[in-house]
Amino acid sequence: MRSAGISTRVALVLILLSAVAGAILLLLGREPSPEGAATPTPSATVAPSPTATAVPTVPPPSPTPGPLLHVVQPGETLASIAAAYGVPLAELIAVNHIQDPNLIRVGQVLVIPGVSATAVPAESPTPLPASGPAPTPVRRPTLSAPTPSGPPAVEIAGVLGAGDLARESVRLRNRGGTVSLEGWSLSDASGDRYTFPRLVLFSGGEVILHSGPGISTPTDLYWNRAAPAWQSGELLTLRDVEGNVVDTYVVP
Repeated sequence: MRSAGISTRVALVLILLSAVAGAILLLLGREPSPEGAATPTPSATVAPSPTATAVPTVPPPSPTPGPLLHVVQPGETLASIAAAYGVPLAELIAVNHIQDPNLIRVGQVLVIPGVSATAVPAESPTPLPASGPAPTPVRRPTLSAPTPSGPPAVEIAGVLGAGDLARESVRLRNRGGTVSLEGWSLSDASGDRYTFPRLVLFSGGEVILHSGPGISTPTDLYWNRAAPAWQSGELLTLRDVEGNVVDTYVVP
C-alpha cells in the first residue's frame, strides 16, 4: 500500500513537471512585440478603376473666307480705292463690271479682287463682310470742309476738246489740303505723259492743263504739243511723285 501511494505521488509530480515544462516552452516560442507598437492591420488592396479612353475632339472646319466688299464713301474714286487695297485698277473695274469708271456713287458696294475678308490692309478703308448680317460699318473720316492742313485729294475733274489741239485740256481740282504737284504726272496707255512743274495747289484750287502751245501760269499749264494727246475712250491716270495712282478718268 505504501509503495502504491509513493507511485501515485511520483506520477502527479511528473504530470506537474510536464505541464510546467510545456508552459515554459510555450512562453519561450512566442516573440514579444515592441512596447507601444501596434499590431499592423492588413490593408485592403483597392483595385484601380479602368481608365476611360479619351476621345479626341475634332474642331469644326473653319468657314472659307469670302471676298472683301467695300462701300464707296464721299470723295473716293476707283483709283483711290484700288491704291488703298493694293489691287490693279483694271481688275477692280473688271470684277465689278463697271462700264464708266468715272461714275461711281456713294454707297455703292464693290468687290475687292484677290483680297479675302480676313486679309485687310492696315491702312485700307473699313470693308463690309461678304456674308452674314451687315453690322454698322465704322468709316474713316472724310473732309467735309477742306483745310490747308488736311490731306490732299486731287482729282481729274474733266477733259474738254479731246482730239482738238486748240481746245484740248484737262482740269484738275484739289478737294483736300495744300499739295505740291511738282513731279506728278498725267499719262495714258499709249505712252503720252506730262510731268507737272513746280506748282502748289491750295485747298479748293484748280489748274487746267492745255495740250497746245502757250505760256504757263499758276492756274493754266501749257504742254506745247504739236498734236493732241488724248482720245475719246482712253483712260487717263494721275500719279504722284512716287508713282502712286491718285486718280483715273476715262476721256468722254
